[in-house]
Parts: sequence; C-alpha cells; structure tokens
Amino acid sequence: MTGKRGKIPELLAPAGSEDALKAALAAGADAVYFGGSAFSNRMRAKNFTDDGLTEAIRRVHEAGAAAHITVNTRVRDREMDDALRLAERILGGSPETRADAVIIADMGLAEEIRKRWPHAVFHASTQTSLGSAADCVELKKRGFSRLVLPRELNREEIAALCAGPLEIEIFIHGAHCVSLSGQCLMSYYCGGRSGNRGECAQPCRLPYRVSVSGADKGGREKSGSDTPLSLADMCLAGRIADVCGLGVDSLKIEGRLKSAGYVWGVTSVYRRLLDEGRNAEPGEIRELEALFSRGFTDGYFTGRYGTMTGTPGKDDAEKSSGSVSSAGIEKLYARRIRERTAEREAGLKKRLTAECVIRRGEPVSLTLRVMNAPEIFGTAAGSLPAEAVGRALDEESTARNLTKLGGTGYDLAPEDIRFALDEGLWLPASALNDLRRRAAEDLMIRDAEGSAADSGKEDAEKRGTGGFAPYVFPAHPVEVPSWEKPGREDMVLELADAALLDGDPAIVKKILSRFCRVYVPAEQVAQAGKRIKEIPAEEEYALPELCAVMPAFPLSPEAGDKLLSSLKAVGCGRIQAHGIGGAALDGDFIKDLSYRGNVTNGAAAKFYRDAGFSEIGLSPELPAGGIRALAKIGPVSCIAYGRVPVMTLARCVLKEKNRRCRGCGGRRDFRKTDFCRGSLTDRVGAEFPVFGTGDCVNLVYNAVPVWMGDRLGEMRGAVLRFMWTVESPSEMLDVLRRYERGESGTGRRIQ
Repeated sequence: MTGKRGKIPELLAPAGSEDALKAALAAGADAVYFGGSAFSNRMRAKNFTDDGLTEAIRRVHEAGAAAHITVNTRVRDREMDDALRLAERILGGSPETRADAVIIADMGLAEEIRKRWPHAVFHASTQTSLGSAADCVELKKRGFSRLVLPRELNREEIAALCAGPLEIEIFIHGAHCVSLSGQCLMSYYCGGRSGNRGECAQPCRLPYRVSVSGADKGGREKSGSDTPLSLADMCLAGRIADVCGLGVDSLKIEGRLKSAGYVWGVTSVYRRLLDEGRNAEPGEIRELEALFSRGFTDGYFTGRYGTMTGTPGKDDAEKSSGSVSSAGIEKLYARRIRERTAEREAGLKKRLTAECVIRRGEPVSLTLRVMNAPEIFGTAAGSLPAEAVGRALDEESTARNLTKLGGTGYDLAPEDIRFALDEGLWLPASALNDLRRRAAEDLMIRDAEGSAADSGKEDAEKRGTGGFAPYVFPAHPVEVPSWEKPGREDMVLELADAALLDGDPAIVKKILSRFCRVYVPAEQVAQAGKRIKEIPAEEEYALPELCAVMPAFPLSPEAGDKLLSSLKAVGCGRIQAHGIGGAALDGDFIKDLSYRGNVTNGAAAKFYRDAGFSEIGLSPELPAGGIRALAKIGPVSCIAYGRVPVMTLARCVLKEKNRRCRGCGGRRDFRKTDFCRGSLTDRVGAEFPVFGTGDCVNLVYNAVPVWMGDRLGEMRGAVLRFMWTVESPSEMLDVLRRYERGESGTGRRIQ
C-alpha cells in the first residue's frame, strides 16, 4: 500500500496548539502542519507566537517529523512586509528551525518569498481552488512541489492528478467546507469575517430554508433538511487501501481547532491503518466517531452525494479526549523523542573502513576512512609488536578493540577492517585502544575541515542572496483614467444565466449597448450568441463582444478541450478563467482572470499578468483604496454592481425537490445549457439566490447586491463589472440608469 514515490504516503496531522503538536507527534504523524499568530487560515486556533514557531519547528524535527507551516491567507500590500518577516522567521534560520514546506495560497506572496529565500519549498494550499492537470503543470513551472487538492474531487480525478508533475496531498478526515475552498465569501458578506483571511464564522452550519423555482406543482417547495449547507465530516478510514493505491503522496487530517485528545486519537487510528496496510474495521470507525462526528461520509471521494448531510448544533462538540490521558500523551511524546534521538544518532554515524598493519619489526599502524568518502581518512602509528608468550593476537580479538568508537559519530564493523597481521605477535589492549583513539582524532579533524567547507558551499547555494528586504509595490507608469463617469469601454456585464436575455428585445438591447463585453457561462455561449444575433443592430446601440466564463471547478483535459472547441466553433475569442492553469489554455483566446483568483496585492496582480492574463479580476473583499492602487499595474476589473457568488457548491442543494432537474445531486462531467434555480432563506429572512450550473454545481449569490452607483469614482482605473442575476430586464435597465445618474441605492458598499 504505497504512494507513487514507492512508499507509504505521508500522514500529515494538524497542530493548532502546543499540546496538539505533542499529540500529533506522539501518535506517529510523519508531518505536522500549523500556523503562526497571523496569515494562517485558522486564526481562531491557538496557533504559535513568532518565537513559538521556531521552537515548534525544532521540536518537530527533533521528533523526526516534517513541519509544514501555513501562510495561506490572502495578503494586502500594506501587510506584505509583516508576511515576509514571518517568512524570515520560518525560512531564514538554521536547518533545525526552518520549515520543511510553506503551505501558501497567495501567489504574490509566494513570488516575494521565493525572491528572498530561494530554498523555500511551496505547497499550494487548497485555498487556491486549483485541481486540474494544467494547474499542476503551471504550478511546477513556478517552483511549487505539491498541490493540496480540493476535497470535492473524486477518486478518478485524484488518480489522474497523481500521475502529474506535483506531489499530491488530499484530506482524509475531518470537517468539510461546503463551498469550494477559497471561494466562500458568505462569512465576509454576512458578518464581515473573511474566510479567506482566517476568520470564518461558519454560516454554513446555520439553518436555511431551501426553495426551488419551477418545481412540479408550480410553486416553491421546501427542502427536507433544516441545515442543507452543513455537511457530515469526511472519513476515508474505510477506504485507506484504495486511497493509497491511487498514488497519493500525503494524507491530511483536518482539525487545527481540535483538542490534543482528538488529534492523538484520529492520528493514531490512521497511523495504525497505514502501517498495517488495511482499511478500518467497524470498531475503529466507532472509535473515530467517539472522538467527534457530525456523521461520516465519503461522498465526494465516491461520488455519492446523497450521503453527505451532517448533523450540526448540539452534537457540534467533542465527545471525549480519546483513550489516552494528557499525561499519557506526554509520555508517548517523550518516548518518541528518545527513540528518534537514538535513531538519529545511529543514522548520523558515518560508516568507516580500516586498514590495520601488525608486522614483525614494524610499528603497528591503523588507517580509518569514511566509507562513502574514502579521501577523508585518519591515521596513527604505534609501538613495535612483541612476540606472543601466551595467546597471540588474532583478527577477531583485535577488531573488538578497534571498533569501540563510542560517541565519536563513526561506526566501524569488524567485517570492514582489512588486516595485515603476522602470526605469533602480541600487543596490550591499552596500545590498541590508544592507536584507535589517535586515528579517530586525526579522522575527526580532517572530516571537520572537509564538512565545514562543504556546508558553507551548500548553505551559500541554498540561501542565494536571500534575507528580508522590504516589499516594493510593482507599479508601472499606467495612466489612470480621469473620468467623472465611466464610458462603455470601462464597463463589462456578467450574466448568471443566458436566459436573462430572453426578455423584451428593445430593453435587452439598451442594457447590452452600455457594455463593451458580456460574459456568459461557457456552456451557454452558443445560446447567448443566438439570442444576441436576433437583436436588430443599430448604430445607436452597439452590441458587446460575447465572452465565456469557464466552469468554477477544474476540468479534465478532455472536458476542457471539448468545451474550448465548442467556444471556437461559435466564434468566441475571449474567456474568463479562475486560476493559474487558465494561463495555459489555447492561445487563440484572450484570457482574463476572474475575481475567483482572489487577487489582493500588486505582486499577485503582476504574477498573473506575467503568466499571460489580459485583465485581472480583483478580490471582492478588496477595499476601494486597494482597487485604485492595483489599477496602476495594468487592466484590472472589480465588481461595481450585483449579487456576488458567496458559495460554490459541488453538492446540489436544489436536487431533492426539483424533479425537473436532469442532474444527479452533484458535480458531473456532462454539461447542461439550462440552469436550475432556487434560493436559500436564512433565519432573518434574507434570501440568497441559487443557480444550478451546467455541471450541476450550485452557485449561491449574496442576498443583496453590491451598490456603488454614487461612488464609482472610488474605483477609477478599474474596469467595472456588473453582475446580472435575478433582476428582470426592466429592473436591470433601471439599475444602469440610476448608476448613470450617480444615485445611491440599497446594497453592500465596497469600503
């Protein structure tokens, strides 16, 4: 049961506190992941202070494990220096206190770290939302060694990526984010706490009423679950053999907010399963349930989405700390340190070969050589051997004295000594011991001189010119427009559904004529193009360029090629992609980066610009000042009006009552061109529109739109994006007229 590297996959455990760190190591984790007091996506965990990070990394290494440090939030320009000082803390010290890997989501921060610490090892966080073959290729080009996959991928998709250029890490146990990681804005839009910056308030665990438009009875019907967004916990313990057979490199346990008892219990179960090469038995599943469970599911892995509803609320508590007490965990942790120290000392001993010459009439001599570096040696000569009166020297008895190297850091086996020994000679044991001691001292001196030279060379190569240097905003001399009101070339429209174009042609024409480009879901481009062509062309009402929005979830190479071919066939020349893999799509297309790239700093904008994107979509969480600053780098876009997608769901919440749906309850390869519609209503009556897309992914839109009609000047320099979702054509035209007049309105402000 091995991964593609020919060994058992790494078991990666969480450590949100010092006690949890000890528990993970005591339970047998191969690696531990944890964060500092800032820039970590679990800011409610206890985490570690800056000094504590250094000590924690040292402890992990002392226990023979690897330390993966999370720096996986989105960073703004004014925070970049603080983030780089954190990087200096975890990457700039000695090998004992350096992170083995940095788990990172912000591509701009990754670029800045790489400039300063070229030896840094990067793992792309699941917060990047990346999971396609193209993503892996592009990440590899940019220095990443591993990708942490979205939880939503199934076994076939995981297996395909394991054959690629990156190490692959997957989650095997713990809580699910119902939204595609990195694509949840619900907490931010509902309460101001950003999940992308480590402050998620978990609104997904709250009750919602699901209603479906166009159900069989013509009305709006309620879903059977009061908490449709609260998923059961992932548990792949019963499928470990299958998981390992895919070639996965690292198996990750979620839980940096969990107790030390939970971490110890879960890690120890998976450690046992991996070591014994088997799936969990029913008793072991019950053991995991006793630690904590909202119910268990393997729904994403198997594609069985119907098993994924969880049980939040009063059960959202840890039921026990496991079968080992805190004192027991401390003892196990201390034992691991002792065992690893002994193993390390044994493993660090350099193996030697030796030549021992004991001949009549010649001083005895001994030469010790490092087995793997025979040019490094030590030698010593002694007294003349005497004629034996009693028992003479033999190779076996002489070897017993010569191999007693103790704490020298060297190891010499009897079979690695070559003797030139005349018969009938004798030397006292004290003379042999002195000969061995002086030869070993000579070897240590020569070895130290060579190691110091090699170490200095290696350290210089690793560090390059690294070290902390202040962040420099990568602005270019771009002229920022001085308009009082944006013109047509400054505005683009994005449709949630091409069916929005089916209204009164005269009104639709007036809407479209205000924009230079209109983006529709890629599977609906042909439908939208046909509808637009039916609108009579008039000089007064020029129609926009038709562009495609690629699916939110990563596509297989085959599905991606098929979709791109269909776009070419209808004359679409511009697409909007969502991550670095989009930069490698067919060169015949102009490629824009969507707001899903979560760009919040100039370094990230430059990274995507250099990768080949034409227009960079900025994060909906970026304040107006940040928008104006990033406009100096080149073409950027921001959402100026409309309901923003706050969740992207692989599991359809509309399916249960929507009998007309041709889907099957979750994300699939096939593509529809007609969209299911519904809504989620929360406890205070706020209604969040839900659209089922062509691959049965659900997009949940915010209950209120962004409204910046009276403050457009604050976003000067950016292309303004208008999101058209549930508004009728007449309502949308009214919005545009109010924006033209600079009127205030009801909605969410960009601060």
